[in-house]
Amino acid sequence: MSSYLSIDPQYLASQYTQIERAGKDKLLSTKANQFSSQLNAIKKLQTALKDFSTQIKDFRSGDNSILANTASSSSESTLSVKAGGNAVAGSYEIFVEQLAQNHQLAMSFDPDAALATDGEFSIDLAGNSFSVDMAGLPANAKLSDLAAAINNHADNEGVKATLMRSGAETFLVISSEESGAANQLTLGFTPGADAAGADITAALAAKQELKTAQDAIVRLGSDTAISVTSASNTLTDVIEGVTIDLLKVQTGTDSPVSVKIGQDEQAIKDNLKKFIDGYNSVVGSISKDANLKNDSMARSVQNQFRAVFQGTFEGSTLYSVGIEFDRNGVLSINDKRFEQALAEDPAKLEAMLSGDAGMLAKLETTIEPYSKNFGLLGDKQKTIQASLDLVTEKQKRHDYSMELTYKRYLGQFTQMQVTIAQLESSMGQF
Repeated sequence: MSSYLSIDPQYLASQYTQIERAGKDKLLSTKANQFSSQLNAIKKLQTALKDFSTQIKDFRSGDNSILANTASSSSESTLSVKAGGNAVAGSYEIFVEQLAQNHQLAMSFDPDAALATDGEFSIDLAGNSFSVDMAGLPANAKLSDLAAAINNHADNEGVKATLMRSGAETFLVISSEESGAANQLTLGFTPGADAAGADITAALAAKQELKTAQDAIVRLGSDTAISVTSASNTLTDVIEGVTIDLLKVQTGTDSPVSVKIGQDEQAIKDNLKKFIDGYNSVVGSISKDANLKNDSMARSVQNQFRAVFQGTFEGSTLYSVGIEFDRNGVLSINDKRFEQALAEDPAKLEAMLSGDAGMLAKLETTIEPYSKNFGLLGDKQKTIQASLDLVTEKQKRHDYSMELTYKRYLGQFTQMQVTIAQLESSMGQF
């Protein structure tokens, strides 16, 4: 077999190129994997912190406090009740004497009559007044145009105008958006030169009061009743921590509605478990991931968390109310101390956990710089991504360089094959 036939230029060029590029390929691959792992770890941490932050916000809202309470009404059709975490267990008697309602006036108009082209239609709501210039309405304006002008007026702070129809009559109904005796409406009209203004003056004179502006009135207690008034049918400050929605007026022969507030022990346990699991999940993800365990920013998050739990709230430590770390650094609850604190002063415990200066608020403040999209972890991701992009670019340049190397080797081995073939041909002539 001829020597030149045993030479495969492509194979030899590929092998020589692979030997030459192997060292740098390994280095770049190691760097790329390192940065990719770091980037994924930081992304996971940011997601975990966002989820934990959402959980904290939920627990800080009035409806989802860690210290859940139950609330019941003996007549849900008369009033409904909802208890927050700072509500104190107890029983209350409530009689609904009057519901709050908004003020509503109606004026009758002939739908076929032309609307005045000038004059000022004025509305006063609880001392805040504004006027609609009839001359500013569109040509051949209709009653709907006047209603739209009222609703869209820049100085309108709570008035709604609508149209109602009954037979041959069209009514312009003007209502205060908020209920309460103070939200009284006063309407007026200053006519201009257009005689059609008399129709508005007449409609005002004959206006009907569909609803009177009035406050809600309830009586607390059955023997020596305390009377409470409210501009709204939702009472939030009558019984601390309890929201009462008034739905129906009672008659003189009705019995007061019995409202009972109590602790929801199972819900409290479930909420605590959810919170503790959320915290331990975040901290555990840092401890168990080598990329985060050795990362200064991740360790800073962990240390700041720990500092929050070691602080004092309402003059007491979290340890004193049963929130503690075990020897492995895992957050846990001492049931005995927690139940004792809950029984002795639930309002203080609620303030320690969910108050404006409580544990959850401080945790939320701690998390916020890291969890937001353009926060510290977001910036760190950009830095790592930039490093990864640089490695990728180096790999591309290395690949291009190795393509040139392969072509060089291929040319050399091809020439070698040609030279050997020529030599063998020359020697064959002797």
